[in-house]
Amino acid sequence: MKTNARMILLALMLGLSLLLAACGGGGNAGGTTSGNAGGAGAGAATIDIAADGENLAFDQTALTATSGQEVTLNFQNTSAVQQHNWVLVNGGEDVAAPIAEAGLTAGASADYLPADRANIIANTEVLDGGESGSVTFTAPAPGTYLYICTVPGHYPLMQGTLTVN
Repeated sequence: MKTNARMILLALMLGLSLLLAACGGGGNAGGTTSGNAGGAGAGAATIDIAADGENLAFDQTALTATSGQEVTLNFQNTSAVQQHNWVLVNGGEDVAAPIAEAGLTAGASADYLPADRANIIANTEVLDGGESGSVTFTAPAPGTYLYICTVPGHYPLMQGTLTVN
């Protein structure tokens, strides 16, 4: 009888430990980033972000990184028909608006980006529906930076912020 009770207790403990392991946090809120979140020059981080289907929006509007950290951003264009890109600008609306406007005249061959890219920290190329692309960059100084899509008509609806600690 004691052996059966021990077996049941062991099975319950094993089941509980498997349940806890399956529900345990991976340390990345929303599955958006991975890597070391330490101080400046911390280990590399990966950020996964996507377009929000056919909406003119990113699936996440708030990202974080650590200043000096090498960041690889993977962007998935989940739209079936629309083109999108991901562009991190060196500032907020005051910087993003002129970049998006200049991108209109630059055209598709320039990925809707201006010739003067001094205020662009990082960007992916323009991706067709279903495509994905990546960009690796060093996270800038602490602050809040806007990321946008510069495909005509997508900005200012398609944007978010990267907070650098």
